[in-house]
Amino acid sequence: MKQVYFVAVYDQGEAGELFRSGEPQRFDGEEEAQTAADDLASKHAGVIAWSQDVKQGDEYGPPMVFYTAGETVDMK
Repeated sequence: MKQVYFVAVYDQGEAGELFRSGEPQRFDGEEEAQTAADDLASKHAGVIAWSQDVKQGDEYGPPMVFYTAGETVDMK
């Protein structure tokens, strides 16, 4: 089964609220996603990277988080 990898970044507003900055970036490999997440961690309030199995069509399995830094949301 094929896996895809995503990295999302979060920033904080003036009142301290956490929000996702842009859309998650998609990567073909875990190492590539990890490198991007490491780089983005110093530029944002938080970063989260996860993988998902690709099922039929545009269906994805549950997210499996493999990297977090800073403030992020719960992926559950």
